[in-house]
Amino acid sequence: MMEKRKPKQVGSKKEPEFLYHYTDQRGLLGILESKQLWATHYRYLNDTSEGQIVARLLAEELKGRGDTEAIEQLTGIRLPKDKLQCSDEGVISQGKRILSEITSHEVYTTSFSEQGNLLSQWRAYSGLSSGYSIGFSSKYLKTIGAQFIKNFSGRYYSHDNPLIRCQYFNVDVEKQLKEKIKKVVDLYIATAEEIKRTLPYTERIGCNTPAGIALNHFREFSRECAITKDYAFHEECEWRLVLHQFVEDVFFRQGSSMLIPYLKIPLTCPEQRLEIKRIFIGPCPNPTEARMSVEMLLKKQGIYGVDVKDSMIPYRSL
Repeated sequence: MMEKRKPKQVGSKKEPEFLYHYTDQRGLLGILESKQLWATHYRYLNDTSEGQIVARLLAEELKGRGDTEAIEQLTGIRLPKDKLQCSDEGVISQGKRILSEITSHEVYTTSFSEQGNLLSQWRAYSGLSSGYSIGFSSKYLKTIGAQFIKNFSGRYYSHDNPLIRCQYFNVDVEKQLKEKIKKVVDLYIATAEEIKRTLPYTERIGCNTPAGIALNHFREFSRECAITKDYAFHEECEWRLVLHQFVEDVFFRQGSSMLIPYLKIPLTCPEQRLEIKRIFIGPCPNPTEARMSVEMLLKKQGIYGVDVKDSMIPYRSL
């Protein structure tokens, strides 16, 4: 029998020099003319499991931390003894409530691929016309993301580096996530029970309540939710600008079945001009003319030094 191999992570472990944003004709025109990228709310992307993988693991871990004896008597199942159990239902319920809030945060993402000339992406974006992949330097994208966070007027929770490599859910990622979640839940329960045991009731406010402690310990998983994808998407080798924003400056566009919330990310600022390193033109019936029109558009917008290349993949939409 052939040995069954575990699906592996793909893409660079290190940050690549260039990352590519796939789009269609309308998207290319919009990006070059407005000098903006759109970051879509992660619940409205084409992966229906977005945000749910990590949230499910967290919910399962908290669910198993209640009164051990009562659960075993009710179900007849012996629970593992390597986890810190909690007899205070208030601690568990507050943890669940905060978890629900965190995993439904207003998280917006813009997607990029390490691969600028990928057949599966051309199939998704070319359709009956040309698709394009716009190549940016990773350093530039980090600067743009950091500048957006700095200038944003609303409330947000953010990481120091908004440009993050996606991880694709396999057995190794599941094991790592479960170990991390177990440690964080252990720490949350121990801290919350210690506060309730030692701190007078009148002083249990803000960060010294179970809800405040849960928020402090669990909010990092909002980031994990935004970058953990089903393994079926692994070929995309995706990186994301991840922005944890609230709704003050949100916009909406028309989708195929619903309105899609998104943010506008400026690609220029007083300290930063628009930088595009390369544009791949997807498979199309007239590649020479398609390349010429892109070069004319770049010149009109005052964008120079861009390497415009044909895909050369022999694909056509019938």
